[in-house]
Amino acid sequence: MHIVSTTDKKIYFVPRVFESEATYGVSIKITDEETNTSTTESLTATKEANYLHITPSFTFIQGRYYNIRITATNEIYRGRVYCTNQTDLEKFSVNNGEFTYYEDTDNDNQYIYR
Repeated sequence: MHIVSTTDKKIYFVPRVFESEATYGVSIKITDEETNTSTTESLTATKEANYLHITPSFTFIQGRYYNIRITATNEIYRGRVYCTNQTDLEKFSVNNGEFTYYEDTDNDNQYIYR
């Protein structure tokens, strides 16, 4: 999963196939998982070491998930993007504070040994 912000939209990815060119003409389809709407954009992917990177002009909304599909002549990448403006990404958790551990107090889940 890729994490972008509303201001920094650069996405690095490893394509399924590398070509010898330093830049690729690609098409990216971005689908908002909440509204199920898609936007397609043509842009240039730049090769950097073993990665390609793109910077779509799409306006990401904070707190939403997006599916991305990048194609050249064939599909070269498929992934997921989350948008947040949080800066300390090492401590970032998508489900922070949403998990509650319940202790089993009635002991219904016991094994019977024979």
